[in-house]
Amino acid sequence: MRRASNRGSVRRATRSAKRSSRNKAKPNYRFLFFILFASTFMSGVITYALRTPGLDVSEVKVEGVRLADKATVQNVARSMLRKNILLLRKGPVVSRITSLSEVRDVKIGRCLPDKVWVKVAERKPDAVVTDGSNFFMIQSDGLMFHKVGGPVPGVPVIDVDKCEPLKAGKIATSAAVKYGLETLKDARAAKLALSKISIDHGLDICLNMRSGFYVKLGQPDDIARKMSRLRQALTYRPSIARDALYMDVSCPRSTVWMPRQYVQNLRDTQ
Repeated sequence: MRRASNRGSVRRATRSAKRSSRNKAKPNYRFLFFILFASTFMSGVITYALRTPGLDVSEVKVEGVRLADKATVQNVARSMLRKNILLLRKGPVVSRITSLSEVRDVKIGRCLPDKVWVKVAERKPDAVVTDGSNFFMIQSDGLMFHKVGGPVPGVPVIDVDKCEPLKAGKIATSAAVKYGLETLKDARAAKLALSKISIDHGLDICLNMRSGFYVKLGQPDDIARKMSRLRQALTYRPSIARDALYMDVSCPRSTVWMPRQYVQNLRDTQ
């Protein structure tokens, strides 16, 4: 009897639990209205921003152009005029400007509501390479990027007697130019100020020092060692830079130099 009563009570409890209704969450109409309003508002703002003439680019300011063709850079930059500043695609403009051999990098920025700025970073020359008739600014990696009318103040000249045709935007591949750039690199490592590096058809190298005398470097072997010997000689006897007509370090074991006074005395006796 007890088991039957227990079973009956369990069934009645289960049925009563099924019959009892649960509390249902009511929708938050205020929040839904806010979401709808915000979505409509943002859609209107975006549509207005993309269509209003007030956000069309009216001015493009270009800075940093000194070597590259200014007219070309300006024309490329002006292609952004009358375009929506928010939809402006900077990539094609950057690509076209950096295609100029003188340009190293380009940055473009927006100045709301309708102005754009373009900053051009140009390459800096490590030397000016010449074949005797043409002069080109060149980087240490051999890239010739800008033609000039002659030597540039403060920039060493690499004068080669024989090389391939020089052209802006090309990498110099001739042995003479490569040895000239290597010599310039070793000279800077030795803290030697050069004004000119001359390389003849036999690849013999001569250096014109900014202090006024020249150095016979000879063939392009052991260049770093020869530069070190030159640096040691000038450190040990700084007056050489003033008194010497030239120095010969083509054989590092026996460095010699010619006094100016000795040459002058020879001329006087003649």
